[in-house]
Amino acid sequence: MARKVRFENLTVEDVKSKLDKLDDPLIDFPLLKFVKFSLEKTKHLIVRDNGARGTAKERGNVHALNASFNAGGWDLTKWPFPFLVSKTLKTLIDRRHSHAAANQLAISKVPGVEYVEVEGHKYSFLKPESKIILAGLYINATDGTTNAVQDHFVFVVVRVCQDNNLDYTNIKIVREILDLCGINKRYNYIGAITTIENTILKWGDEPTRMTENSTDEEIKDYIEKTDNPFGNNTTDKNGTKLLTMVADTHFNKRYAWDLLRHLWEAERDGYAVKILVQSRKGTALGVKTDRDDLFFKVVEYCNLAYDSYKTHAEDVINGKLKATGWTVDFPYKGPHSLGGEVYVLHQLEGEEEPIQVDFVDYMEDFVKIS
Repeated sequence: MARKVRFENLTVEDVKSKLDKLDDPLIDFPLLKFVKFSLEKTKHLIVRDNGARGTAKERGNVHALNASFNAGGWDLTKWPFPFLVSKTLKTLIDRRHSHAAANQLAISKVPGVEYVEVEGHKYSFLKPESKIILAGLYINATDGTTNAVQDHFVFVVVRVCQDNNLDYTNIKIVREILDLCGINKRYNYIGAITTIENTILKWGDEPTRMTENSTDEEIKDYIEKTDNPFGNNTTDKNGTKLLTMVADTHFNKRYAWDLLRHLWEAERDGYAVKILVQSRKGTALGVKTDRDDLFFKVVEYCNLAYDSYKTHAEDVINGKLKATGWTVDFPYKGPHSLGGEVYVLHQLEGEEEPIQVDFVDYMEDFVKIS
């Protein structure tokens, strides 16, 4: 049997032909249990925030996945789209980038694998959303790659504790949640684990932790370095347009449209663009708030623009096709489709260089159920 099968020809038996439950990446994750393989409507799989936003993305480039899916179909040796059924909703645990690529190609059905919650564990009381976040990190922490980095563990543990009224200054709780994340399978160096634990325990000091590269002078000094790949409204030797922008909660409505305009103009005119975004806040909390607010707005406004045209075009074309009995469902184009590169300036503790933004991180429920 071929390793890849076109999505339109894919069956559950195809998925089973190369995999069984022993291949389950969550086989040792105690809060969820494998149920069955399936074929799922792409639009019925819900995407949630994975809790690990704000760090570099090493996997799941949507454009690369798009090309792979379009050229060959689904690789039967890969674990399907894992999802948890809760209150009739099917929420993705992993493969958010694959889901975005499938939507972009108007792939109507994808291979799925269903999980249910396990009762009787000490942490079975956690909210379903928290179990999904933990399981997603566990998959990345135990896949033999470096996809899960220290900040992922910090953000996820703090998020889970906050969402479930747990004390993240209690070292026993922190270690137990980290163990659920698979930290001991990701790091065999105790120093790395200790650093993560201490960062979580000190999270309460976050609002007063100072940043770097937050003043105009620091930004100018960084931009003007000869070996710096970024610039302020200039073009590099390869023809890439280099821009710097600011994130600020007071003005992000305007800044989000400005950022989108730069990306759309580059797409229209066929040139590359690289944008560096900075906050001028003096605390880590302020920087994070500025960043998240801006990129959530970028996703919201991008979807607003694309959806408005998509709905109108479908209505017009399907109106003309009504007599034939045919309908057209346009491919989904969203923030994951944007060209160009957007980075955040390294301003927080632990950030050593600008970090590329992955808009998929900010795309919650970006495909509506119908």
